[in-house]
Amino acid sequence: MLERTGYTAIDLRPLTGGEGTSAYSVSDTEFVVGESGSTPARWNREGVPSALAVLDGYSGGRACGVNKTGVTAGILHDGEHLLPVRWDPAGGVQRLDLPDGTISGAVNRINDRGSMLGGAMEPGYRWRAVRWTPDSRLAELEPLTADGETQAHDLNELDEVAGTAKDGSGARTAVRWSRTGEVSRLPSPRRATAHCINDQGVVAADGVSWNRDGQATLLTGGPVFRTGQTLKLTNDGATIGWGATTDGQQIGIRWNWSGEPTVLPPLPPDTTSTCFDIDDAGVVVGESAGGTKVRPVWWDEDATPHPLPSPAGLDAIVAQHITMTGNVIIGYGYDPAEATYRGIAWYRT
Repeated sequence: MLERTGYTAIDLRPLTGGEGTSAYSVSDTEFVVGESGSTPARWNREGVPSALAVLDGYSGGRACGVNKTGVTAGILHDGEHLLPVRWDPAGGVQRLDLPDGTISGAVNRINDRGSMLGGAMEPGYRWRAVRWTPDSRLAELEPLTADGETQAHDLNELDEVAGTAKDGSGARTAVRWSRTGEVSRLPSPRRATAHCINDQGVVAADGVSWNRDGQATLLTGGPVFRTGQTLKLTNDGATIGWGATTDGQQIGIRWNWSGEPTVLPPLPPDTTSTCFDIDDAGVVVGESAGGTKVRPVWWDEDATPHPLPSPAGLDAIVAQHITMTGNVIIGYGYDPAEATYRGIAWYRT
């Protein structure tokens, strides 16, 4: 087991006093990105922010993903219009092309190769899954039918994608796209949304995972809980999500590669837990709740919960992401003096 003495909390301070901040992504090289107020931002290890460039004509935006080299992907906005963009490590901004006939777009993932994943919106709020290459070229992802909608949710280091697509009947089904953009339906024992994909091509969805050959494994809870949503998958095949206990309480779950579950209990005396991310060692982060109080928590490899501290002046609420090395966790808390929410980074000590 890794030696873990705990984490130190850092307040992700705003660009302008009184603004709220949000951290959306953190890399293994400890880049933290998000937004301050409505300005895309990046923070150093001490929590000091710097603004990312905004193109003329846009009022603001947010940084949604960052990789180990510091390349950042996100969006700029002008009213309801969204423009996907890429920032280089120095903070320079570049617009990303959208398919013909679409009016808006967004980026939600970037891998360490620099490939980016997102969506483009047609009139009528119809979405199409798209990917951009490391040199920012547009690469559309194939639909199941000629006019079918597609939505992409996760991208691995091989540029394979997991998501959903509408079939000929209009029903949504889980799909996987190859690195060349070809779509394949995932045979499901139930309707499913594919949430995540690892570098072995394993895809996880609500209550099920598939290997590269499409063989399904049910992620069940037996007599302890009913399976709910699945969120994240490691390269070793561990999957996290949450379910409901027999008495109706929400509980975090970690499944191993063969689908065997381990309950992630709340901090005493709380009654519910929710998990959001997992590192390569099986450490999970999320929240623990009881009554009106919500606290950030991390679970070690043995599924023992540990509280995360609050920075001075903030009440920490939730931990949302952890790097694959487990060195950095990000989430947010509440600033009672300014009556606003602030991003938090926790660095392993």
